[in-house]
Amino acid sequence: MNAKPHPDDNHVLEILNNRARRLAADASAEKSSFTAMTVVEFKIAHEIYALALSRIRGVHPLKNLTWIPGTPNFIRGVINLRGEIISVVDLKVFFELPDQELTRLSQVILLASEDMEFGILADEILGVTEIFENDIRPSLPTLTGIREDYLKGVTGDGRVVLDDEKLLADEKMCIK
Repeated sequence: MNAKPHPDDNHVLEILNNRARRLAADASAEKSSFTAMTVVEFKIAHEIYALALSRIRGVHPLKNLTWIPGTPNFIRGVINLRGEIISVVDLKVFFELPDQELTRLSQVILLASEDMEFGILADEILGVTEIFENDIRPSLPTLTGIREDYLKGVTGDGRVVLDDEKLLADEKMCIK
C-alpha cells in the first residue's frame, strides 16, 4: 500500500487559523470602505427614526409650545428658542401615525439648512450613532403613504432613516 501520511493536526490548525485571519481582515477592510453616516435616533409612535446629524442644529426640551390658528394640523405650534420663533412639526400627524400625548420625554429636534429651519417633535431621543449607508435598504411595504416620500430607507434592524433633504425642501414644514 502506498498511503500518504496525514498532515499532523497542528499543521491543519495553522492553515485554518491563517485562512480565518485573512477572511476576517477582508471583512473588516470591506466594512471600513463603506461610508458611515452619524445620525440622531429618536422615537415617534413606538418606531425608531434616524436623521443625519449634519442637518441638526440642536435638540431641545419641548417647552412653551404655542398653537397657531389656521395652520395645518401637523404643525403643532411654535416655540421661542433664544428669541427665534421655530415651527414645530408633528411627524406622527404628517405621516398619519397613531397620536400620543406629549410627555416629559418629548423633545424638539431642530433641523436646518441655508433656506429652511423647523423643529421635529420626537417622543423620545435615543442618542447619536452611526449607520453604514450600505445598511440602508429600500422602504418596507408597511411604510406607505406620504411617509414613504420622505424616507431614505430602513436599516436591517428596522430603524427608519428619514431624508433630511426632502424634509427641508418641503415648504409645508414652516409657518410663513
